[in-house]
Amino acid sequence: MKKIYWESIEIDDSKFFFTVTNKGLNFVSSPGRFLSEIFDFYPENRYQYQFMYDESVTGVYLDELTDYFNKKRTSFDLPLDFGNLGTPLQRKVWAEIQQIPYGETITYKQLAENVGKPKAIRAVASAVAQNPLLIVVPCHRVIKTSGDIGEYRGGKDIKNSFSNSRRKQPPSERSLRNYHCLRSVN
Repeated sequence: MKKIYWESIEIDDSKFFFTVTNKGLNFVSSPGRFLSEIFDFYPENRYQYQFMYDESVTGVYLDELTDYFNKKRTSFDLPLDFGNLGTPLQRKVWAEIQQIPYGETITYKQLAENVGKPKAIRAVASAVAQNPLLIVVPCHRVIKTSGDIGEYRGGKDIKNSFSNSRRKQPPSERSLRNYHCLRSVN
């Protein structure tokens, strides 16, 4: 059995659960959902996990999440553990999402271009939706080309709250183009 350590944090009257393996953070739940939501992402592990509560393991993760929500940090230094989860495209999308600067947004179209799949916008949007690390892999920073916030596993109200409370200023077309150019070079 694989040990999974769990903890929860309450943000704006919504409880989030998160889990940690010996390699890093591997899941952050949708607000108000139960810990069992993890099996939506790791269904093959349903009978292979032993859930443990141990603040000495989860404390550093809780501290970083708390600091983020208290606006004392704008990024995470936590090790992440995706295990065997995700296709190569999904992993590429999740890595790219982590590069979106705090307080800024990009469109699904821009994200598809950044991962080298400009015609695969729907596949990229699906990869965004399959992100098991809500908040830490900040999929709430990805919006529709129209400017609409789009769907979010945590709910549109939460996505809107995260986006608005952390937005530095609306990104201009120029800054979005510069972001795309910088990401294309790297």
